[in-house]
Amino acid sequence: MVAMEIVNQIKDLLINSFHNAVKFNWAGVHYKMSSLIVMTAAILAAVFLLKVFIKWRRKKEMSFYLHSGLIFPKDTRPSIVHRFIRGTAWTMVLIGILFLGLALAEPVFYEASRIEKIESREVVYLGDASASMGFPLRNSHISRGEAKQEFLSKLILKRKDKKDRAAFVVFGTESEIWSSFTTNFESLSFSIFSAPTVIAPAEAPQMWAGDFILKRGQYREADFGGGTALHLGLQSAIYLFNDKGLSEITDEMKRNPGMKMRSVIIITDGAADTNPEKQFIELRKLGIIPYLVFIDPAREVEKKMYGENSSHAKLPDELLVMVRRYGGEYFLAGDIKAIDKISDTLDRLQSVRISVKVSANEKEIYHIPLEISFACFILAGGMRFALGRFWRIV
Repeated sequence: MVAMEIVNQIKDLLINSFHNAVKFNWAGVHYKMSSLIVMTAAILAAVFLLKVFIKWRRKKEMSFYLHSGLIFPKDTRPSIVHRFIRGTAWTMVLIGILFLGLALAEPVFYEASRIEKIESREVVYLGDASASMGFPLRNSHISRGEAKQEFLSKLILKRKDKKDRAAFVVFGTESEIWSSFTTNFESLSFSIFSAPTVIAPAEAPQMWAGDFILKRGQYREADFGGGTALHLGLQSAIYLFNDKGLSEITDEMKRNPGMKMRSVIIITDGAADTNPEKQFIELRKLGIIPYLVFIDPAREVEKKMYGENSSHAKLPDELLVMVRRYGGEYFLAGDIKAIDKISDTLDRLQSVRISVKVSANEKEIYHIPLEISFACFILAGGMRFALGRFWRIV
């Protein structure tokens, strides 16, 4: 039993050794002591020359015996089978010596490892849900609020594989955080589509007959709904960055003030109740880039709702200037086609920085040629022991 177990282990060693030798990429191997390879090659060359010399001497002796009449008859000389088996055994010995020399030369293989690190961006999507978002988008049959939802869905879909940490805030008369920072696309999408598209008084369809196109059930009814507290929405975004943002991003932005790793995307029709400049100043201090998507910039709705000279009708112009003043960009979405183009542009502006680290790891592989050498010696010894009669001439 013990003998059989040893035989099986030797068999497994032989199979694994030759399998490793065949599949290994020897072209990429480097040798720390390459002089040993030269020495091994010299030894093998010497052995080969010695073998040639011995064979030449034997031929001369055979010639002597041929003339003396003492040469063995052909039927008593080693046959082709005898010579093949003996030659195979010697070949195994020579191969074993060759691989033993390779093992002693300390072969190493350098594995190149490439690590890509995607630097996370933090984005807060700020969606306007005021009553004016229930009015129709110019030259379309959908409301501004529905256009806002479509824009958001397209943009986050484009950003799906960018590893953003994104949050979603809805603002109307008040501000509501519907999703804190998450990298889960499905979770963010669920929050966006669960949040109210528009928050307005229950009697909104009667208050703005013919203009407010959403029906009951399509918007959230609120007694004090309808306002546009953009400043509160921005304040919620600032809270999320300060309290829920990654400390690694904060530290990186302190080391590299020019890094654009945080942004707030505001989707609104521009009719804010209160001037939000204070919040824009705070965003700039924190290094947060504001992007304003102005849904339907015509402003006829605001003039109809609040009057020709109302601040609600004038504030959009001030808001556009304000965004630029504090390091951001604004986009005018007059129709559905413009919304598609804006989502593409915003996706490009929020480029992801990928840092690549390449390193070479040294891997010692002396065991592979050593195993092959050992296997060759075992094969040669096994053939000599098991087929000993082929080494005798009768």
